[in-house]
Amino acid sequence: MKKPGRGLRCALLLLCTAAALAADSRYRLQTTRRSLCFDALPPGLDGFRIVLLSDLHGMSFGRDNGRLARAVLAEEPDLIALTGDFVDGYDDLPAAEALLRQLRGEAPIAWVSGNHDWAGGALPAWRRVLDRYGALRMENRYLPLDWNGARLILAGAEDPNGPADMISPEALAEKLREEYPDDFVLFLAHRNDWLRAEEPLPADLILCGHAHGGVIRLPFVGGLIGTGRRLGADYESGVYRSGGCTMLVSRGLGSSSAVPRLFNRPEIVVVTLHSGQSARIE
Repeated sequence: MKKPGRGLRCALLLLCTAAALAADSRYRLQTTRRSLCFDALPPGLDGFRIVLLSDLHGMSFGRDNGRLARAVLAEEPDLIALTGDFVDGYDDLPAAEALLRQLRGEAPIAWVSGNHDWAGGALPAWRRVLDRYGALRMENRYLPLDWNGARLILAGAEDPNGPADMISPEALAEKLREEYPDDFVLFLAHRNDWLRAEEPLPADLILCGHAHGGVIRLPFVGGLIGTGRRLGADYESGVYRSGGCTMLVSRGLGSSSAVPRLFNRPEIVVVTLHSGQSARIE
């Protein structure tokens, strides 16, 4: 039998190397740092730093999620935001709780649910864990946060998989604006479809996840698979704007899809708020 030529052997080696790197990328954390500037941000909140974690899906990075916890703590956040889909079921609770145990006391932790938290049936148990570690429940509620003599309004939307009779995010935002018409509003949500509406929420910044970065990512193309496992991903990763609203979407940390994440490293997002008219990426 004729042996493959050198060119073919090199191509096969490159293909195998790329496949190995892609598979390994599921476990290599990436920290994405973004600086966003807002006219509405009080000068006292200049430099406020948020770590955004989303879509853990029971993944563990190092023993007891130690690598993930250390990466978060290294950023010295003023707020840690968890935007849903941390547990697909009861088996995922230990990895998620181990993470909370290491983050407790370093910064306020605020959370909202995701569709898988509800669908897997473990949300009541996950709530009890979060309550035990002092995390702020942002389930269709809002509250003022004071930092460095200034105030922002933190709000959170329950996932649509929640109770049918719950208040809508639009009604929640309207109620919020009646009470705090001029404050900077930071809105936490799981899903990434807020800018599809005719009128975006009256929030200055929305933090979310859900899209898993499009699952498979290609250079110059971005994500390939949208929510609902459709080809073509919208709002899958990064910063988007509509009107006066900015939405920041995390690629997330884990996956719930049968399609493995490829060229799509799990992401810790660090966003630093600044007063000003422009936005930039560090």
